Amino acid sequence: MGRPSFLRAYDIRGIVEHELMLEDYLNFGKAVGTVAEDFIVLGRDARVHGEICEKAFVSGVLSRGVDVKSVGVTPIGVLSYAVEKLGAKIGVMIGASHNPPEYNGLKFFKEGGEYSKELDNSIRQVFLTKKFKQFNWKSIGSYEKVEVKSDYIDFVLSKVNIKRKIRVVVDCMSGTAGVLIRPLLEALGCDYKIIHEEPSGLFPLGEPEPKPSKLKELMSLVSSGEYDIGLAFDGDCDRVAVVDDKGRFIEPEKVASLFINFLKSKPGDVVVASINSSSVIDDVASEKGLNVVRTRVGHFYIINAVKEHNAIIGFERSGHMTIPSLRLFDDAILVAAKLIEICSVMETPLSEFFENLPSYCFKEVSVKCPDSIKFKVVKRISEILKSKYKKVNTIDGVKAYFSGGWFLIRASNTQPLIRISVEAENRRELDEKLEYAKRLVLNTMKNYRM
Repeated sequence: MGRPSFLRAYDIRGIVEHELMLEDYLNFGKAVGTVAEDFIVLGRDARVHGEICEKAFVSGVLSRGVDVKSVGVTPIGVLSYAVEKLGAKIGVMIGASHNPPEYNGLKFFKEGGEYSKELDNSIRQVFLTKKFKQFNWKSIGSYEKVEVKSDYIDFVLSKVNIKRKIRVVVDCMSGTAGVLIRPLLEALGCDYKIIHEEPSGLFPLGEPEPKPSKLKELMSLVSSGEYDIGLAFDGDCDRVAVVDDKGRFIEPEKVASLFINFLKSKPGDVVVASINSSSVIDDVASEKGLNVVRTRVGHFYIINAVKEHNAIIGFERSGHMTIPSLRLFDDAILVAAKLIEICSVMETPLSEFFENLPSYCFKEVSVKCPDSIKFKVVKRISEILKSKYKKVNTIDGVKAYFSGGWFLIRASNTQPLIRISVEAENRRELDEKLEYAKRLVLNTMKNYRM
């Protein structure tokens, strides 16, 4: 048998009872119960099958004599906070972030509520080998529900200082933000409107990913002129999208630029950015004497680089953002609260700040490519581009720089795709380089299939 399809690069994720079976949840529970030295803290997102997946998983954990403290349906940042607050050495999130409603999965946190590739690998190894701790019917673990939301809200309030009342529209996208966003906005003293607040695993608007095409209602409400900012959360609240006071979607690099402008820093400090993010961040960092460190795509890599370089911020183009002065985690609720604070101290509207940032043309496309050859194809393309371009970065795929822009060709870690990202100063050059990159991918794939 091959490697299970639900063992993804960054987490465990698959279609329930098609790829990822309830028996798998039971066995992951046994694996966690085998690795755990003490109790675990557990949370889940709003998916319809979340409860049955949780029960299967919990049965596995308890069967190995390990206690479970459950925080229920919750944003992932609240679970991470709970792991730290309760002093657990392992935290587990049952959920599938922005994936369609038929998906579910698992993420693991170590002591302190941080992601841990090492813990993830050790749990996977026990799961795959089925070398579980022996069952002892006299030593079954106990299950307890715990409430941490009010403590978490107090924690968020301790991290921000609101100077004036901010008018905000929040789109919960039927995800976990709805379980605490209302009391949080009340505590922050906002004038607010919330849409799609009730958590629903059916995701009536479609998969809960806060991209422009899904935020038309939010953008329309904010553009009425009655609000200072719009915020939209993905399914498990590890990403927040921003809409400015004119109702325009703001790219994550520009949101990061806003933070860089307001966070305390000194020349030589580091900003961490994924390899596929815009050069806007380089321009803004350069003005403040900051250094930009690029990483592979994936929150594991971002957070590790933030720790390694003691960075003031780390982010991905997808919207994951980590601000260590708040918490070393991509907690979108905490990031949103900081955005509200920034709005409250700004003397001009958000839109004015964003309009003054450098502007580039950007486009990303995907080309279908079998998993069996996608990395080989990108490696061959890397060799070709190294001979043609003076500046090339190969930390994740291959990124070639040209005057006024760059293009990146990288294999997806989770799907049978090769992704092409292009940024240029004008549309003509963007289209030319995109066409060149697509031809390069297709021709190289053809050679591998012959």
